[in-house]
Amino acid sequence: MATDDVASLAAGEVLRGRDVLGQELAGLSWESAAVVDSVFEDCTFTGCNLSMTRLTDTRFVDCTFVGCKMLAVNWTVTGAGSMLAQPLRFERCRLDGSTFAGLDLTGFTFEDCVLTDVDFSEADLRRAVLAGSELSGARFARSDLRDADLRGTRGLALDPRENRLKGARLDLDATPGLLAPFGVTIT
Repeated sequence: MATDDVASLAAGEVLRGRDVLGQELAGLSWESAAVVDSVFEDCTFTGCNLSMTRLTDTRFVDCTFVGCKMLAVNWTVTGAGSMLAQPLRFERCRLDGSTFAGLDLTGFTFEDCVLTDVDFSEADLRRAVLAGSELSGARFARSDLRDADLRGTRGLALDPRENRLKGARLDLDATPGLLAPFGVTIT
């Protein structure tokens, strides 16, 4: 079933062909819905539930997500070249099980987020901010983390031989997750 109402999108419903500019979107629930061929530009999403939302040919331009729940969202199937045209900001969001594999996330902010089991494989995270985020089970394979801010992260585990890390900022607390591939244990 299709709808034109951005504010009310029930499970199974489809929002199609909408251009939303400069809106404050608070408390939306799009769980298990679909957003198709739409553009959200300069919007702020606050306290929204976008878990398992299917995004197809949908773009987010210069948007901010604050305190949102976005579990198991596959950001890679949006089509239309770069669905994430400008760096997005995620603050205090839950993105567990989401997929950003292969995407250009240069300059994105994931601050104080829960990113458990998120797939960042082959993602370009140059100059990205992941400060204060939970990264347990997050996958970084052939990812570019040059100049990324990883300070205060928890659960970070990646192989420095398979990822680009030059200029990345880390705490000493991240050391065990970087040394684990070498069989080194810090006590």
